[in-house]
Amino acid sequence: MSVSERLAQATDDSSTITLEELGTVAEVGAQASELAAKPLAPWLAYSFCAQLRDGAWTDDHTVALLSFVTGMAQQRSYLALRETAEVLLEDERALDLAATTLHDALIPEVDTIASSPLLAGLRLDIALEVVAKTTVAPYRLLALLTGPVQDYPEDFDDPLARALGVAADIWTAPAERARFAITLDELAGRGSEDAAYEGAVEQLRDALMQPSKEDLVGKVREARDRFTAMSRMVEGRDDADAFAQACTALLAFEEVDRAALSESAHAARSIADRRALLGYGMHSRHYTIARHGAELAWTSLAWQLEVAAAEIEEDAFLDTWVAVDAIMKVYEADRQFTNLQTVTTLIRPRLANEIAQRQAMTHQLERVVAIDKRRDESEIATEIYELLDLVHRGRATPRESSDAPEESSPNEPYLNALLGPVSSVLHDLSAPRRARLEEAARQTFVGSFSGDRPKNEIIERLCAGLVAELGENEAFSGMAKADFSLLLVNTVRFLVHVGDNAQTYTAPISPNGAAPLEVDIQNHFHEFLSASDLAGRVGKEHANIAGGRADVVTTFDGARRYVTEVKRELRTAERQSIESAYLAQAAEYQSTNEPLGQLLVLDLTDHSGGTPHLQDSIWVAHRRDASGKVTNSTVIAIVRGNRPTPSAMKQQRPSESAS
Repeated sequence: MSVSERLAQATDDSSTITLEELGTVAEVGAQASELAAKPLAPWLAYSFCAQLRDGAWTDDHTVALLSFVTGMAQQRSYLALRETAEVLLEDERALDLAATTLHDALIPEVDTIASSPLLAGLRLDIALEVVAKTTVAPYRLLALLTGPVQDYPEDFDDPLARALGVAADIWTAPAERARFAITLDELAGRGSEDAAYEGAVEQLRDALMQPSKEDLVGKVREARDRFTAMSRMVEGRDDADAFAQACTALLAFEEVDRAALSESAHAARSIADRRALLGYGMHSRHYTIARHGAELAWTSLAWQLEVAAAEIEEDAFLDTWVAVDAIMKVYEADRQFTNLQTVTTLIRPRLANEIAQRQAMTHQLERVVAIDKRRDESEIATEIYELLDLVHRGRATPRESSDAPEESSPNEPYLNALLGPVSSVLHDLSAPRRARLEEAARQTFVGSFSGDRPKNEIIERLCAGLVAELGENEAFSGMAKADFSLLLVNTVRFLVHVGDNAQTYTAPISPNGAAPLEVDIQNHFHEFLSASDLAGRVGKEHANIAGGRADVVTTFDGARRYVTEVKRELRTAERQSIESAYLAQAAEYQSTNEPLGQLLVLDLTDHSGGTPHLQDSIWVAHRRDASGKVTNSTVIAIVRGNRPTPSAMKQQRPSESAS
């Protein structure tokens, strides 16, 4: 029986079949190139990955894999080529072995573009993704992207334009962007809708990185007009309409237009809903994460626009640069979502505008302080006031030029991001005070400071999964979904922050020492939320809620209220035990409002054997009626305390083995 016959018989779950089950490595290698051009190619790709994962791997296996990858150039089925590429691109070890061969084999040649333009577009996408994920040199790819287009068939224009848009989000140097723009203009002149759209996107990208507000606003207005014109001329271009609305929102900030801010907020919420709907039926985790990221970015923008419209008379709460920072986040998340025409990678662009970032951070501080001053008793740390004072002092201090300016300390990224060119005000402070203020800035801006984003997708992945679970609750819809999603993402950010940055209440408990109290984590969580987009909406120890006293309360529009009940656990932190002990109380607080709440538990049990992973530290617990319908949902988040340092655990191993 041949390799292809064995493969055809194994259709139940081909992703688990190793090459050893299909034949000897010599047999597989002899037929690999031919099979790569057949409908069974995805299954053989699965088998190579299964062998890498579960079986022995030799140089002969590598030769067979590379023969298979080379043969993919002869694949004529669009779907088979796409699925085969997805399998290989998803497996890090397979991609590491085959990246260069895959790139070289699939870069479309002139004859392929002429005879099969849509298939050539897919091959271009795959080659682009290989370059984005690996260290393969992009020279041949860039030459194709920026070469003459006049002889290409019309059906290749849109795929090429989309690839240019992705490339512009990866390679952001001015010279490269200029070359991409020239090709896009040529394609748009030939009638390519996608080229016209990507050209408008390039205009917006350029606008958002302008250091001059006047230039920025002018370019945003031009981009808005281009997006608007396209959305009117081409039916179904929701992507163009979405960015037109983003530009309109930014201009409403600049023009201090209450009506336009309110309209833009409504539009942003509608776009968030559409982004949520567009992802249904897409089961890949990449699609789920991208959909949720885009939805949440638009929801956050809507929230900021609504706050601005309500507080438009207060100058401290309205700043165009804040809108720029918000639109940049929307751009990054939405482009990740719309670029899912690539094979499998989430290519998330990063826009950098230090002025916008600095102004947004300052605005956040000013807002937090202004709200705190209205309270009878202050609820924020004194360091927040000191940070804002540093900003004001820096603005009031004339900056002198220097031939040899002192470089910013790499140990103070948050202070330097906040102060920018006036970081010199830090030189007069003692080292301990600078360290204390840096930690306060880190606590304030973690999760939003672009220079300290997680290098992986843990926050997005966790939020996507939790939102999917919350979808079982009919109450998780409309405004309640938008509100609770913002609270949820900040809760996940809090868990990541505490996991990465040791707190006094997470330190190991000494044999004769006192265990941390609930109030320690309650105060920190309240402080964390108060320094986020939710500033002014967060309180603690609210009496007369469901007949009790709630720990941390987040309120929207003065009516929709979400309680986070805070507990500590000293005995057992198993999921079932936590739910049995505390879930009923947490759920009861929501009995008179939206049936959505949170339970935050400080786990002080013994972690000398290791700390559970973050994905095992947050989940959704539902209450159901007799028919099985969800009546209440609680997000349970566990903060792991009593945690030894990694080095301390390493030191324990010899004695453990000796015993």
